[in-house]
Amino acid sequence: MNNRRAANGARLSLAMTPMIDVVFLLLVFFVCTVRFERREEVYKLDLPVRGTSADPLELQDSPVQLRIGARTGDQCAIEVRADGIVRTATSFDELATLLEQLQRRGNDGLFEPSHPVLVVPAAECEWQDAVDAFNAAVRARYENIGFAQLSA
Repeated sequence: MNNRRAANGARLSLAMTPMIDVVFLLLVFFVCTVRFERREEVYKLDLPVRGTSADPLELQDSPVQLRIGARTGDQCAIEVRADGIVRTATSFDELATLLEQLQRRGNDGLFEPSHPVLVVPAAECEWQDAVDAFNAAVRARYENIGFAQLSA
């Protein structure tokens, strides 16, 4: 019987109706589940004034540096440097308190929450200590926190 169909030139045909149904179901699914919304973001841009020869990548404020040293036993060497002030902390809770005190230091607004803070871990520092220093700065409500490499 199969030989007879082949000899008679029988055609194979695709059932297009189920395929169109599936395509429309997929289209309806994607239209119903997609979300068309833009997230609103605000970027702080301080552009240099024309005609000045200032480096556009130079920081306007000297950042507060959190230098994290090697761990000895249960303690980690933590040093805070800010505008000539050098203080040490023995724990990350003490570091967060010290950073909060820097914000409340005076009414001059030197160390407001938008002031840059750099976490500078030493080469032998454990990664968790650098993360804990970052978290201490976040607890002190600083917003502009970054990581830097210790320069030789």
